[in-house]
Amino acid sequence: MSDPAQRANTPFDRVVGPWERVIDEMHATAERHREDGKRVIDCHPGDVATLTGDPRTDAASTGDIEPDRRVGLDAVLPGSEFEAVQAVLRDRDPDRVEVFRARGNGLVFLLLSLSCGDSVVLLPLYYEREDADALRSIARDSGFPVHVRPLTDGERVRVTVDDPELCVPSRS
Repeated sequence: MSDPAQRANTPFDRVVGPWERVIDEMHATAERHREDGKRVIDCHPGDVATLTGDPRTDAASTGDIEPDRRVGLDAVLPGSEFEAVQAVLRDRDPDRVEVFRARGNGLVFLLLSLSCGDSVVLLPLYYEREDADALRSIARDSGFPVHVRPLTDGERVRVTVDDPELCVPSRS
């Protein structure tokens, strides 16, 4: 077995502690919304990928290297969660978007709260801080894109956070 100090440097170990806190916060937020009578879909992504438009990262994530690449964050949800999100967000933009943000271990963690009528989608995400400039550049002209999909990648729901500063703050 490897040295615990070495294991702490793996990508998984960098994500898992802060990610568990984000998930705990998502569950607490979900409970508050349910107490207010909202229908809540709390999502549990199996994977979150940053798509910067770099052909190397895009091909690894999507299998294609076409000029009209997907960019932003890409979250893979279990099938039933994706279907619930799709039912709420299909052909509709959220009425209200809130973003909760935290940093740790070289990562930025987000919790998106997407309100649509009496439903709320809670979507946790994360990205490497070193990808912030690329994401800021992507979001500059048309908002911060987030793609939600099932494992099969046959269907997608796209949400755009109109104020990219909520997801990728300006450098200080």
